[in-house]
Amino acid sequence: MDISAIFNHKHIVLAGDHYNPLGIIRSLGEEGIKPIVVLCAPHPVMVQHSKYIGELHTFKTNEEGLQFIIENYSNETLKPFIYNGSDETTLLLDKHYDELKDHFYFTNGQGGLDKYLQKYDMCLVASACGIKVPKEELLTVGQMPTTLRYPVITKAATSAAGAWKDQSFVCKNEQELRDTYSKLKVDKILVQEYIKKKNELPVDGISIDGGNKIFMPYGCHYHHLQEGKYSNYMYFYPFDDEELGAKIRKAIKAVNFSGIFSFEVLLGEDGEYYFLELNCRNSGWSYGFTYGGFNLPFRWAVSTLNNELYLDDFKVHERINVMQEVTDFRERVIDQRVSIFKWLKDVRECDCFLVYNKKDSKPFWRMLRHKLLRF
Repeated sequence: MDISAIFNHKHIVLAGDHYNPLGIIRSLGEEGIKPIVVLCAPHPVMVQHSKYIGELHTFKTNEEGLQFIIENYSNETLKPFIYNGSDETTLLLDKHYDELKDHFYFTNGQGGLDKYLQKYDMCLVASACGIKVPKEELLTVGQMPTTLRYPVITKAATSAAGAWKDQSFVCKNEQELRDTYSKLKVDKILVQEYIKKKNELPVDGISIDGGNKIFMPYGCHYHHLQEGKYSNYMYFYPFDDEELGAKIRKAIKAVNFSGIFSFEVLLGEDGEYYFLELNCRNSGWSYGFTYGGFNLPFRWAVSTLNNELYLDDFKVHERINVMQEVTDFRERVIDQRVSIFKWLKDVRECDCFLVYNKKDSKPFWRMLRHKLLRF
């Protein structure tokens, strides 16, 4: 496939100050594309220092950033690409689908993603596509479930909710659920039966033409597990589960999704897969795919431009160890789950880090400096 045309288009990253969009910027930069970065954060400390940024524009909110993009890049001869790495920006772009579709290439569900960022509705889609879903109830905070057995886990009702991690709690009995409700500052909460997990399996990929063409290069498992949340030290391996892959493709097609996605399932101790969530965006692990030879942002853009999956020259790695080292250090070493010596052993065995990058190290050191100055 001829990829030369992609370099004639502008590439815009609508970003927060997070390692997720930093991975997009680095992935594009390593292909020779220095993107326009529209950084939306009140006090950014990390992303703006990447050497791969071509132009930098800063705003306080995503809405201000998108308005700047519309006003300044809507009339390009060649449609620019917009990349994003958060549920909030995915929803924002999709809500403006009719306004953007003739002027930009971007993640979208043809204007209908709002429904599927509601986790209850997405669970219905997953179930209809043959993926098991834990028993669940969508409740008003304070309301007790009537059909679930304890333990249960609480989850944000919508993927676009801010601080969704603060809404996830494992409750072993009714009193623990009541105590959890007292901590929540939302009206609705999804309460699910808690499935004991053997591991989790995020499967990232690219989708074009509303889900008609999809490719998923790697699956991912975690080296260590944490109750009620994911880990930050993982390994990638070639994804070749045809049965699960067919169900994921069916679900992506059902929501008319085009873009980079991460479909997450839980592998229960019973050996069954259970649906967790669909992230209609670039995931935080995305740069690990770039290391593994499948640059998700770049290959999505080339595939979109040609309306054909760009799979040329991809040689799968058998295993890649990937770590979000900053959070992993805090959760395992600072919280005294493992010794510093055990953690350093894991670091030595790691192939790819998600914040530190020896080719683009300044964001890491600026972020670390900021954290140290806060103590």
